[in-house]
Amino acid sequence: MWRYALKRFFWFIPTLFAVTIIGFVLLANAPGDPVNSLVLSSNSGGSMQSIKDLEIQKKYWSKQLGLDLPLFYFSVQRLSEPDTLYKITDEAQLKKLKADLKINGGFKNYIPKITWYGFHNQYHRWLFGGNNSNGIVRGDFGMSISKKEPVIVILKDKLIWSLTFSILSILLAYVISIPIGIRMAKDPESRFSKISQFVLFLLYSMPSFFMGVLLLMLFANPDVLSVFPPSGIKPIEGYDDQSSLFTKICDSLPYMILPLICYTYASLAFISRLTATSITEQLGLDYIKTAKAKGLSEKTILWKHALKNSALPLITVFSSVFPGVVGGSVIIESIFTIPGMGLETVRAIISHDYPVVIAVITLSSVLTIFSYLLADILYAWVDPRIRTY
Repeated sequence: MWRYALKRFFWFIPTLFAVTIIGFVLLANAPGDPVNSLVLSSNSGGSMQSIKDLEIQKKYWSKQLGLDLPLFYFSVQRLSEPDTLYKITDEAQLKKLKADLKINGGFKNYIPKITWYGFHNQYHRWLFGGNNSNGIVRGDFGMSISKKEPVIVILKDKLIWSLTFSILSILLAYVISIPIGIRMAKDPESRFSKISQFVLFLLYSMPSFFMGVLLLMLFANPDVLSVFPPSGIKPIEGYDDQSSLFTKICDSLPYMILPLICYTYASLAFISRLTATSITEQLGLDYIKTAKAKGLSEKTILWKHALKNSALPLITVFSSVFPGVVGGSVIIESIFTIPGMGLETVRAIISHDYPVVIAVITLSSVLTIFSYLLADILYAWVDPRIRTY
């Protein structure tokens, strides 16, 4: 088992490397100049400064962000271009120089050359750190342009809240939906099965934004029922400094109920129908007839044999919890004002805070890869034949 898990882990390393390459390319080619954005936001509330002072600030931030380094380990250029072209950070000056080289370069414009820069480049610094940076392998995604704070500081608490809601919702969905699915498969013509199928189909057809607004209108509306708070994840005045962890959880619990319902209902409906369908298929197989002939109880047949052999589709659904931390939470977090990854992603996109956006994309990709690895391990645990593939 461990050998299989280790083998699958090593297969995912090239994928992680590809994810970092894609994230860096997106960040390097994002529109706008991060240095200008930082300088302008730094001087937005003060007096006009001289051009010399602005140039000093630009050089400072270029060095802090590592933009005075070559882009990658190597570059493919025209022979007419100098090796230190990357040191020019002014876009207008760079365009003018390239135009002059194209005019005066002659035949050298048509001869390519490969320049090796070694490990002193922007990608290596972004990935492994260096020059006041720890690199993304140690959780350093750089600095937020709009907030001027480390990206990891901004996202740390957001990620915790998004993961909490996603994991709790998927656990609730499984705990509730598997017994429902088993009972539906056990007696598909019963009144319970028919009512459940109708309710589950109705829930699954409702979009999350409609369900969120409906829950707020019904249970967080003073004109109808003001049972739960309408937004946030804790009291407006915050937690008491002397409060224990259990007290903080109890204080946040009323704020979490409506969002959890909104997170859970679609998964509950889907998993219930999937469980019922999978177990119904298993009940028609020969090994179930053999188990009945041996005198095994119906409970043992359903829970120990049929459920285990129909678990592969359920594991596939379980593996979607981590990729859904960002993508599936944007609408719900916006409706309930939950300070999670989804709401932060919307803010970063609106403010063109590309380091935060790229960090969210990278984290989502890593969580997706981790979920697939977890699913592969669970597949092998449920069905030992998979370990030989």
